[in-house]
Amino acid sequence: MNMTEMGEVVAYLLRYRSAERAPGGGRKRRAAREGQLSERDVCALIDDASDPEREALRDFLAGQGLRLKAFESGDYPGIAPGSRYYALLPDPELEQPPLYTREPVFEALKLRQESRAELAQWYLQLWLLMHTLLYTRYNRALSDVSRYQEATFAGAELVELMRDQLESLRTLGEEAPETSRVLLEERGEDISRRVRAFIELQVRAGLLESLRDGEVGANAEESGGEVWQQTLLGALESEQIGIHQLGHLQALAQGRVSSRHADEALDAPIDEHEETQA
Repeated sequence: MNMTEMGEVVAYLLRYRSAERAPGGGRKRRAAREGQLSERDVCALIDDASDPEREALRDFLAGQGLRLKAFESGDYPGIAPGSRYYALLPDPELEQPPLYTREPVFEALKLRQESRAELAQWYLQLWLLMHTLLYTRYNRALSDVSRYQEATFAGAELVELMRDQLESLRTLGEEAPETSRVLLEERGEDISRRVRAFIELQVRAGLLESLRDGEVGANAEESGGEVWQQTLLGALESEQIGIHQLGHLQALAQGRVSSRHADEALDAPIDEHEETQA
């Protein structure tokens, strides 16, 4: 793999975030486009690279705060026997350069003249609710990457969940967090439009994909609308976010639990027998 080929491989990975030697689930390999390699060629170049070439590719990606990880058929369901799945993920130990911008998110969710803070609130709420559908309702932890194929939801379900969230905020009245009150200014079809834009962002990033014909179950069809499934890349990224970006929330929750247990212990009546034993 020469420098030109390395640049073409990186360009492909930046566009699609993943490449698979033999795609599973009926997906066809991505064909070559003008100025871009095909998925088959990308995998072949990575597979055939020498150790120094692989190291150079790693260094090149590390300069952008990224890491290329490879998975074999036995690592996760959905990877065909004899295949190999490459996923381009942010490296939590490295700082990402400013060229990775949030502008596409702001542009996609904007309906009027909302501030970035307001649009960030919409994105955060939708991201959390999507994970409620992909994880909480399946009693699934972020570390349960291998269960990504069972994680599906209909767009209408996310719309309904967002409506319920807004109703809960309204019932709080003045007690609702000030930063979340901007969500209550939605009008008409705002929620449906923002949900569509949010899902399109996830699809473009390779984190969701449309469930193919024949794979949609009766229950999913009853939910209404197109059904979306998490991708392996999406599950891997959620796991990484859970470990490196949301880990402090788990520590905070554990701290509260520990504090509550300590308070309960202080308030508990003293057993005279236990006191004597001590």
